[in-house]
Amino acid sequence: MRDQHTPTGVDSRFNEGELVFMLGEELKKPLTVIKALSETDSSQRSIALHAQKALRTIDNVLLTRQINENQIQLDLTAVHVGSVLANVSEQLTPLSIEHGCETEVYIQSNISSVTADRAILVSGFESIWHTMIGLTNRPSTLRWSVYRSGKVIRVALTNNSVDLSKVTLGDSGSVAGSSTQPISGLAGPATDLSIAQQLFRSLNTQITKVHREGMSGLAVSFEPSTQLSLV
Repeated sequence: MRDQHTPTGVDSRFNEGELVFMLGEELKKPLTVIKALSETDSSQRSIALHAQKALRTIDNVLLTRQINENQIQLDLTAVHVGSVLANVSEQLTPLSIEHGCETEVYIQSNISSVTADRAILVSGFESIWHTMIGLTNRPSTLRWSVYRSGKVIRVALTNNSVDLSKVTLGDSGSVAGSSTQPISGLAGPATDLSIAQQLFRSLNTQITKVHREGMSGLAVSFEPSTQLSLV
């Protein structure tokens, strides 16, 4: 006997991944409209910036879902993380200013390329930044650093007023327990950190805490690439 609550011809047996993707796409529609309308009015600049941030968060959530369900194949190439980071920082500068933060970028010379998926690096760096900005007291300075540390290339985002006491990372840099929220009491930064962890985990690396030049923050390390071409 047919369930009277199930519409004829409609398969209601969506898996969780499909539902998350559909929800994400639906949420993006009003945010896109809000962003477009806000950009036409200079007095609404703040709304446009936050709508853009929300759109990117949704995109990054959907990306992690696709990766976890093996729906996309990583495009691994030799990438200069300094170049990627410089582009990400430029895109995030307006929102940094909105939060009352200055941004500095330090890229050590002669940094080797790393083998990675460029799109995942962009999303991962964005998510780390969103995490830090959610934990930062203004006014302050956010500093991106790309440098050699032993045999690895490290990318760190540090701040002179961030409080990492609420951030819980396991010894391996992953969330301590699959159901543990990585940042207690702060849903926004916790979401961003969880996204970043999953993205970098797909590249076989992990996020750790770092203290550098009097600043505290989050860092991720990469093995140098043996490939010659850079993208």
